[in-house]
Amino acid sequence: MKNVVLLSTRRLPPTYFDTVREDLGNAEITLDVVGWVAPAGPVADKVHTFTLIGPGRMPVAPTPEPVADPTDEAPDAVIAPEAVAEPEAVVADEAEVAPAAAEVAAAAPEPQPAPAPKPKPTGIKRVRKAVAWRARKARKVAGRMLPKAIKTSAPVKFLRGNRASKDLGKTYWGRVLSRRDVMATIEKADVVVALDAGAIWAGWNLGQRRASTPVVLGIPAARRELDQLKAAPEKLKAAPEKLKAPAGNG
Repeated sequence: MKNVVLLSTRRLPPTYFDTVREDLGNAEITLDVVGWVAPAGPVADKVHTFTLIGPGRMPVAPTPEPVADPTDEAPDAVIAPEAVAEPEAVVADEAEVAPAAAEVAAAAPEPQPAPAPKPKPTGIKRVRKAVAWRARKARKVAGRMLPKAIKTSAPVKFLRGNRASKDLGKTYWGRVLSRRDVMATIEKADVVVALDAGAIWAGWNLGQRRASTPVVLGIPAARRELDQLKAAPEKLKAAPEKLKAPAGNG
């Protein structure tokens, strides 16, 4: 039984893990996932563990509603004649209840006045608010003035995505390093797989810390490592394939 740890910063559907097992050769493996985003559905029957280290909550499988047994239905209730109150008795009860209702209404708390409006900023605070508002407006105007062809061009999209991946990669690695349960799971792994660009930085750092554990990018590289471990168990301490450090994360 081989332990495979998947590092991911994207939302993965539950069926993805079935595909992973097929791509890894349907071998006897234990899948542990360290995700920044919760999966798109319950994965309790798909993986051994799924540790969420980012925002959000893990999805929960819906609880099936109990089916009523028709044999447990109670027979129609029969009202005894003496259980029906006489008109006089009803009037008497209402007379007794009215004073009590009046006492409850009198004891109810009076409605509180609405809170006073928040005072507007003055002095230096007002100046700062005005400067911030003008800066936001200038950015919006500049964004509208930029031609759509430039905003949607491949180089601009690449630069924006690259910057977002770098920021997320550093945050993801910091969270992995600070979680003892995550590091304990990784220490038991035979292969660690970074599934996307946001997890590359964490994978590279893990490869520097654990030279004896293969840390690779993508499922095909993980399949090669598992095949090598299966064919040559005596080469477990051989130098594994390493991830290259992503540019700009120094």
